[in-house]
Amino acid sequence: MLFFVNKPDEKMLERIARTGGDEVKALLLAGDAVCFASPCWRERLEAMDVDAVYAAGDALAARKITASNLCEAVDYDEIVDLLLGGDEKVVSL
Repeated sequence: MLFFVNKPDEKMLERIARTGGDEVKALLLAGDAVCFASPCWRERLEAMDVDAVYAAGDALAARKITASNLCEAVDYDEIVDLLLGGDEKVVSL
């Protein structure tokens, strides 16, 4: 299940954990939500069993955020592929 998140609300993480349950979870972070890509959030995301984290590269650069090694910076073409190219369920929060 791919969760598309564009707001840096910590309650979103709780919703993701509840909604995703035991399913394979991936996050696609955009806008201000790229703050979750920073190293200080890594342990929390791992505790939620998040398998992959993707963050909009331009949003990371604009906010001068260095992503943790759990996170992969992606460009717009890759974002479109993640959202539309697979057959996994996408949840926008």
